[in-house]
Amino acid sequence: MRRWFPVLPLITLSIATAETPDFVRDVRPIFEAHCLKCHGPEEQNGSLRYDQKAAVFSQADSGKHTVVAGQPEQSELLKRITSSHKDEQMPPKGSRLSAAEIETLRQWIVGGAPWPESASPVAQTKPTSTHWAFQPLREHPLPAVKDASWARNPIDHFIQAKREGVGLTVSPDASPQTLMRRLAYDLTGLPPKVEELSEQSDIPSYIEKLLSSRAYGERWGRHWMDWVRYADTAGDNSDYPIPQAYLYRNYIIQSLNDDVPYDRFITEQLAGDLLPSSSQEQRNRQVIATGYLAMARRFGSLVERYPWHLTIEDTIDNLGRTVMGLTLSCARCHDHKFDPVSARDYYGIYGIFASTRYPQPGLELFQTQHNFVPLIPEHERAEKMKPFEKDTTKLTADLEKILAECETKKLDNAARDRTATLDEQRQMKDELDRMLRRARDVGERLADHLKKTPVLPAAYAVRDDKPVSARIQMKGEPDRLGAEVPRKFIDVLGGQLLPAEAQKGSGRLELAHWVTSSRNPLTARVIVNRVWQRHFGRGLVSSTNDFGLRGERPTHPELLDWLALDFIQHGWSLKHLHRRIVSSRTYQMASDAMPDSANGDASEQLEKAQAIDPANAHYWKFNRQRLDAESLRDTLLVISGALDPKPQTEPYPIPPSKEWTYTQHHPFKEDYPSNKRSVYLMTKRLTAKPYLQTFDGADPNVCTGTRDSSVTALQALYFVNDTFLHDQAELFAKKLVQQSSDGSQRLDQAFRSTLARSPTTDESALMLQHLQSVRGKSKDDTAAWASLTRSLFRVNEFMYLD
Repeated sequence: MRRWFPVLPLITLSIATAETPDFVRDVRPIFEAHCLKCHGPEEQNGSLRYDQKAAVFSQADSGKHTVVAGQPEQSELLKRITSSHKDEQMPPKGSRLSAAEIETLRQWIVGGAPWPESASPVAQTKPTSTHWAFQPLREHPLPAVKDASWARNPIDHFIQAKREGVGLTVSPDASPQTLMRRLAYDLTGLPPKVEELSEQSDIPSYIEKLLSSRAYGERWGRHWMDWVRYADTAGDNSDYPIPQAYLYRNYIIQSLNDDVPYDRFITEQLAGDLLPSSSQEQRNRQVIATGYLAMARRFGSLVERYPWHLTIEDTIDNLGRTVMGLTLSCARCHDHKFDPVSARDYYGIYGIFASTRYPQPGLELFQTQHNFVPLIPEHERAEKMKPFEKDTTKLTADLEKILAECETKKLDNAARDRTATLDEQRQMKDELDRMLRRARDVGERLADHLKKTPVLPAAYAVRDDKPVSARIQMKGEPDRLGAEVPRKFIDVLGGQLLPAEAQKGSGRLELAHWVTSSRNPLTARVIVNRVWQRHFGRGLVSSTNDFGLRGERPTHPELLDWLALDFIQHGWSLKHLHRRIVSSRTYQMASDAMPDSANGDASEQLEKAQAIDPANAHYWKFNRQRLDAESLRDTLLVISGALDPKPQTEPYPIPPSKEWTYTQHHPFKEDYPSNKRSVYLMTKRLTAKPYLQTFDGADPNVCTGTRDSSVTALQALYFVNDTFLHDQAELFAKKLVQQSSDGSQRLDQAFRSTLARSPTTDESALMLQHLQSVRGKSKDDTAAWASLTRSLFRVNEFMYLD
């Protein structure tokens, strides 16, 4: 009888008894030819490097080990180089390894994967950490200047030294009226009062008056709302309303008026609920502050398939852009292509927000609010919710349990999908669908139950959830999980791990401390640059959201560092920063004039300056800027006398949640117009106001670092045809007619109210002629003055800030 022996043991025996390949002679050339381009000194995709011994034997982002000495079946390297699957095969492009090369690597692993320390071709990682933005803040002495009498404060020394270096002549100082108008709009977003223009101009006192007004917080609160993409709706398919969002907006405004130190301001928004409080009022304020995190966009319409990973991604993206000037979300799918931010950095922060419970504002198939944070003492909340608490707790627990089971099932299916037969795939899908239907059923019962519970004072805010460490999502797909990453900060900024004593919480408070640490050079630089940009129209770093390698370099790096250090040394005070900037002579220059000099007349000097520095990067004059949409609307209301100056302290009259029936095809679209300042108008994510679109308002879905400043036909047509503008002109005309019967006095009042100055002799003659022309067609004096007012509204001097 003939006996047959299995083939595999013979092959294994053959490999095991073969001579182990020499690393330097046989293995290293294969790595250098096929692997180092993507896994070497320049790039480390998947946290893999084939030029360093320790990296080759460590865990990759996928959670698997690339090389396991003596165990080829456990070595991911062999699986990838032999795979034919497009998502797994390596190299992904170009020539594949030959059969002989694959066999060499197999024999090397079977033989124990020897890698002599002396043979390792160690290379240094690309020097991204030397990028200017990641360097510590440095103190710089004031540079020497030729004309020591020009500078008024340290800012001027830095600007003047660089300007003198290229031989530029500087513009003269702006007139007192021009400067007061500039300051009023920059610091409050409103025009100066007519009576203020009549007073002797004491600019330092005027600055303090503006900074201490409530309008300051409203103006700069609007800027912060641009950056944190504030909205009163959630951004999901149905754009569910958030009646409580206004509390966070008012927190922003009040904090800025109170000059809360910026580091504390950021800490409260990241972890206010985790800070100690001495009263319920303080606790509520700090809880409301975390509305910043709750403000992250919502997606989809199903509670059982809710893509929380997208909401967390939006959180990280905004934190990176707004506070640190980094595009962190680029590391969600792979290591950042340009900046020193790895996927492990990204998921180290991801785990902190995955350990955070976000409020649910409502969805098409869960039409009520859930997980909002109460703003009353716990014993009061428990007493009012007592009759409903048992069912709420049970239904919530049931839903969370089923959703967790669904998530586990999805991951299991994803892992088996590539090897399962079509019948097995159908069975897996059917089973998952049954589980999801159960989740939807429980979700609908929970939503119905919640609509019956009492409506308590609550904030759209976050709180800690079950702490977890995130796993890397391979290529950003939440169903393909890789290695687990401990909660941590970005390596290039310190790489601190969450300490053991903080492991029971989310880690948000520790994250806030890392972000606002004086050792983190980005946070102070970014906010100083943002404030500079809003005063001058362009930042010292023009890419305000991106301080990374693809962003722009600062035009005045020494000044940027000086301002950042000065900001920190003065208690992170934003009002101090404003004083520094607007008190400088650089800020107080004229925008449209040049002085005569020994080197030529004013026109020649202007022509020369424009030829040398057409973009005004050296600040030889002040940049003319157009009024933004909110300032324009608010100004029209101020001039007409129709502005309601009181802040909005109540929610919008949104119907109660038990009446909500919003769907993807019938989303929330209500609007609640008022004559309050524009900062208090409702902001919807999916249906922007046409007026704000016309005048380049902020996009409430993303961090708007710098608004556009377009010039379009629609803007011109607005000043001709818009009902709101005509109404304000008529109201102002009525005021003029009632206040005086003298045409010259009326005209002076009209000019001072709109342009912050009196008319010239030629302008007076032209305007009085216009009035006579209009009166010839109508005996209505109010109509004539309304026509004149609309003419003033259309001039560039009204629309632009000199």
